Amino acid sequence: MASLASLVLLSFAAGSLAVAGLGLRLLRADARLQERVNAAGRGAAAPRPQGGLLRYPLPRIFAVRGRDRDEVEQRLRKAGYFDPSAIEVFAWLRVGAAAMAGLASMAVCLAVTGNPFKPLFPTFALAGLTYIAAKYVLRMRAAGRERVLTAEFPFLLDLMLMMLESGVSLDQCFRAIAREEQVAVPRHARLVAMLVDDLDRGQDYQLAFDRWAARVAVSGSRELATVFRQSLFHGMELVPALREFVREFSQRRVARAREAIGAITVRMVILMLVFFMPALFIVLAGPPVAAILDTLRSSAP
Repeated sequence: MASLASLVLLSFAAGSLAVAGLGLRLLRADARLQERVNAAGRGAAAPRPQGGLLRYPLPRIFAVRGRDRDEVEQRLRKAGYFDPSAIEVFAWLRVGAAAMAGLASMAVCLAVTGNPFKPLFPTFALAGLTYIAAKYVLRMRAAGRERVLTAEFPFLLDLMLMMLESGVSLDQCFRAIAREEQVAVPRHARLVAMLVDDLDRGQDYQLAFDRWAARVAVSGSRELATVFRQSLFHGMELVPALREFVREFSQRRVARAREAIGAITVRMVILMLVFFMPALFIVLAGPPVAAILDTLRSSAP
């Protein structure tokens, strides 16, 4: 009887979710119809509705706010999500993943114990951990993209330097990289293509370079954007400045590599102290200690 009641309750919860989804779909249709009616009344073309769940904000308790919002926005940009609605999409996905984890835990509890709410702690724990882990997944994705962009950045600098030394202008260099270098530097070619799109839309060069540096968000990108701005607005020769920048960037890479090697050496020393020194002490001090114990044992009356 208890299992039947639990099954009925779980079915009711699933039905409630289905009804909520249907109601949300009807609300979306009503909102689109209202936009078309308003646009027709104004005599203008209907604006393109924003898709997904973004027109219905999350409850305030689940919304990303304050310092957490700034951190999530920064991580989203570093992960390659530049859409203005990316933070709302992330919030919806995080809540949805937590809800799915909770429902999966309830289904497992129903299959094992016959009651989806017994035990209740794993359901809340799994949903909470999923909600918290979403930010760590975003952080790992941002770190992975940063590693790829950092690895491609020296090749991008070499390509730019070769093109500019051959007499190509800076604008033509950007367009050539965006159009023809999608194999050598695929991630940077996409970002340079976004820079070219900004320039084609009439955006100011200074603002376009700042946006490009923010999208790249690796060490050296803002300095390179500064070199481009100084060349365009202050008459500085670009090729010698870029060659000097490439040389300094290579030196910084070597310095960072040496720092990484030093850090690895320190870690290896710590590992040796933790794992090898106890065994070494046992090997060296074991026989004398055993001999002393044997002597004491033999001299005892």
